[in-house]
Amino acid sequence: MKLSSLALFCCFFIAAPPHVTYAQPEKDPIRLFEEFWKTYDRNYALFDVKHIDWNALYRVYRPRITSHTSDEELFTVMSDMLGNLNDNHIRLTSPDRRFQSGILGRMTMEDFSLDLIKSKYLKGKVETRLGELFQFGWLDDSIGYFHFNGFGRPQETSAVIDEIIRTFRSARGIIVDVRANGGGDDRVGKLIADRFAGRKRLYMTTRSRNGPHHDAFTPPKYWYVEPEGPIQFTGPVIVLTHRFSVSAAENFALAMRVLPNVTSVGDATSGVFADVYGDQLSNGWRFTVPYKIFYDQAGFCWEGIGVPSDIREVNTKEDIQGGRDRVLELAIQLISIGHPVSHPATAGLQDVRESLARPLSRNIDEHGIDAALAAYEKTRSGDPSGYYLDEEELREVGKQLLDSKRVKEAVSVFKLEVREFPGMWIAHESLGDAYDQMGDAEQARACYRKSLELNPRSYPWERTAFESDTRLVKGIKILSRILVRTLDDKDIDAALEAFEKGKAGGAGSYFVDENEINQLGYRLVNAGKVPEAIKIFALNVREFPKSWNVYDSLGEAYAAHGDKELAIKNYEKSIELNPRNTNGAIILKRLKSQ
Repeated sequence: MKLSSLALFCCFFIAAPPHVTYAQPEKDPIRLFEEFWKTYDRNYALFDVKHIDWNALYRVYRPRITSHTSDEELFTVMSDMLGNLNDNHIRLTSPDRRFQSGILGRMTMEDFSLDLIKSKYLKGKVETRLGELFQFGWLDDSIGYFHFNGFGRPQETSAVIDEIIRTFRSARGIIVDVRANGGGDDRVGKLIADRFAGRKRLYMTTRSRNGPHHDAFTPPKYWYVEPEGPIQFTGPVIVLTHRFSVSAAENFALAMRVLPNVTSVGDATSGVFADVYGDQLSNGWRFTVPYKIFYDQAGFCWEGIGVPSDIREVNTKEDIQGGRDRVLELAIQLISIGHPVSHPATAGLQDVRESLARPLSRNIDEHGIDAALAAYEKTRSGDPSGYYLDEEELREVGKQLLDSKRVKEAVSVFKLEVREFPGMWIAHESLGDAYDQMGDAEQARACYRKSLELNPRSYPWERTAFESDTRLVKGIKILSRILVRTLDDKDIDAALEAFEKGKAGGAGSYFVDENEINQLGYRLVNAGKVPEAIKIFALNVREFPKSWNVYDSLGEAYAAHGDKELAIKNYEKSIELNPRNTNGAIILKRLKSQ
């Protein structure tokens, strides 16, 4: 069974919560409601921009909960409270119920059909790439068209979009269709938009919730669209959007919106931009929380509204059933007459800054760490309106150095990160990891202690990091880290051997992180190293034989390897342990029917 793009968005583009085991599941409905409300109060990013009084909602909904409230009643009260947030990214799931906030949970997509476009409007061969992610062709001899239904697989997407641009380089205009696009990775949206840019322009800033107060955020991260790729198309472009253009598709719309050669046609997008993470209550109910805020280049947040089209045109259900796409037809006419609406040429040019992290990385490679740091300091002492410093970008520079075994240089970069962001726990943890790889256990533990002191343990990954750093301070080996590091240095057999040697000190001397091992397995799958991934997933099965998720992952790897019998066996075990693994059941049914 093939999932729709929107279903893919719902299933795969939300960060999965860590695997948490509670000795005794919480059953007190009052405590569960308090836990739920406080998690949103501490981490949800959009209270202020949506003018939501979360404390007032507490006063409305908390009195509805008593010690005798049933699970069904509790779920209803929580859902009713979340409904006030009008946020398509918010979901609450219990074993037998599911709630989604926002408009998408109440709408059915009836205004778009890609099959209609392929059968009626596209002329000649329709090209398909990356499965059915990209589909493109000519609408006539001079107008190109491509549709894509998600933002993922950046390297492959880069190659495909370059092929599309080359195919349409002589076109009079290109129509880019992101209707029925469920979103994904915003970095991929930038990658695609860069192929239509003539110069660098600011299109978005993002900030993460970072403190107990509703207005507590990290410094802004700047997003620019700029010419990238072997060639760019700067002729007339029309972007088609509607209410089922979701999340990363909306941020892509923001990027295209600042380009003077681009016009958007259709309906407003879904109105859900922020990055989201998954968590779970102590009774096992799962929920999602948007924890970032996204602004357009002018500083306006379109959450709950959606990016409006320049020219509004919508299809009805009857239009599609009757074999007509009015939105596409209008786009074709606009390019044909040669006068599509254009955006101001100055859009996005008011706050063009240079990243400090990117030239730092380049200068380290070209001139060495000392010269790179000197150049960094010189720029840093200049006009602050000409540069920006992003903590994530700076940390990525250090990680790349660490991954390439340039440990001393990595230590210098992470020291710089700690200096620039002294209140960020992850900066201290990263420096600790670098010292650990250098073999300086004393300095590493000092950094981990500082990380423990600063870590608020608010997000799932912060709680996981806190547990990890606590063990490292105590000198407990984290075998999943040893596994990853040895695999990067050597090969799969050496990594597995190092893992076994790490257990020699007895149960109290080491710790195994199921989620880290699973992530390593998927990293290998994505790199095309499926046999190695199978060994990693099999190790996770051995270490966590009662976890349904490890069998699901191993089954997926066997399926990718073409071993249907073992894939079926592991999916069956996963469903035996977790009968609510509906996605696994779908895959199992498909495998058995082949």
